[in-house]
Amino acid sequence: MSVELMDLRSDTMSRPTHAMLHAMMTADHGDDRFGESAATRALEEHCAALFGKQAALFMPTGTMSNQVALRVLAAGGREVLCEAGHHLNLVQAPSAAALAGVTINAVTTTDGLLRPEIAARALDDRARWTPDRPATGLVWTENTVSARGGRVYPLAVLTALRRWSRHHGLTVYLDGARIMHAVAATGTAPAVWGGTNDAMTLCFTKGLGAPMGAVLMGTEELIGAARRCRQWYGGGLHQSGPMAAAALWALRHNSARLAEDHANAVVFAGVLSESPHFCVDRPDTNIVHVDISRLACSPAEFVARAAESGVRLLARRRAEVRAVFDVRTPRHRAVRAAERLIAVAGELRPGRGTARTRWWDRIGPVHPVTISDQVYSRTWG
Repeated sequence: MSVELMDLRSDTMSRPTHAMLHAMMTADHGDDRFGESAATRALEEHCAALFGKQAALFMPTGTMSNQVALRVLAAGGREVLCEAGHHLNLVQAPSAAALAGVTINAVTTTDGLLRPEIAARALDDRARWTPDRPATGLVWTENTVSARGGRVYPLAVLTALRRWSRHHGLTVYLDGARIMHAVAATGTAPAVWGGTNDAMTLCFTKGLGAPMGAVLMGTEELIGAARRCRQWYGGGLHQSGPMAAAALWALRHNSARLAEDHANAVVFAGVLSESPHFCVDRPDTNIVHVDISRLACSPAEFVARAAESGVRLLARRRAEVRAVFDVRTPRHRAVRAAERLIAVAGELRPGRGTARTRWWDRIGPVHPVTISDQVYSRTWG
C-alpha cells in the first residue's frame, strides 16, 4: 500500500483551483511590453492601491523583483544594510553583487530584526573601522522573516526604522514575499505595512497559490526605471494576462484563508512539542522550524528518514528542519504529519543533548560580499 505523501518543503507548490484556472482562461492575451495587457494592468493597479503605492510592476519572480529593486535603488557600488538572517544575505547576496554591484552590510542580531539603534551602530562601526567602505544607500527589511520561522516583523519596529532612515536620507525597501502572511497574522491593513517603506515586493506563490509571479511597488519614477531594468534582466513579459489573472485571483480570494495555514502550523508544532525528541517554538505564521539536536542524526539524515514515511521536509543549518503549511495540508494532515515525524524520531538513537552553536553557524552561509562584516561576529540587540 502506498504511503500518503505530505510535502511540507515549501508553500510554493500548491496547484491552481478550478476558479483560478477559469480566471486564467478568460484573461486577455495583450502584449505587456506595449502596455496592452488589461489583466496585467488590473493586477498592478490593484496592488498599488492596496499597499498605498503610486505604481506597481508585475514580475516573473520575487527574486527578480528584489534584484531589480537593488539595481534601481542602490546600484553604483553602494552598500545595503540588512540583518544577516534575511533572505537577501543568505541566498541572494552573490547575485546582488554581480547584477547590481552592491555590498551587503549584514548585521547579526539576537532576534533577527534590524532596529534603528542597531542600524545606527552599524553605520558608526563602518565609519570607524572601514572608512573606505562604500556609502550606505539602502536599508533592507523582510516581512515575514523566512529564516526566523516566518516571524512577523513588528509594525512598531518597521515604523521606527523608517523614521530613522528618513532622518539619515536612506531609502527603505521591504522584501514582502510573505507580507500577506503578516497581514493575516496581525490584522494590520496592507496599506499600513506599505507605509513602512519606500518600495516593496509581494510574491503571489508564497501560500497564495498562484503558479508564478511577484509585483514590485513604489513611486512612478521607481517603476519606470524598474520596467527598463526588468527587460535588461530578461523579464520582459508579452502575453502575461493569464499569469496576472491568476495572481489577482489568488490575492483577492486566498489572502484571508492564510490564517488557516497559521493555525495548522501551530497545531503541528504543538503535537511535536509533546515529544521529548523535538524542541519547537510556537510559529507566528505558516513556517515551523524543528530543532532535532536531541537526535543522533544530521538534518539531512532526518529529512531522508521522514521522506520514507511520507513527510517531505527541508534541512536547515545547525540541527533544524523546516515544515511549511499551505492549502494542501489541512489540520488533520498536519496532525498526521507530526505523528509520523514522532514515529521516525522514536526509531533513531537519541543524541547527547543540544550541541553549542558556533558563531559562524548563527550567522549563516558566508558570501564574498559579506565576509568583511561577518569576521567581526557582531551580535547586537
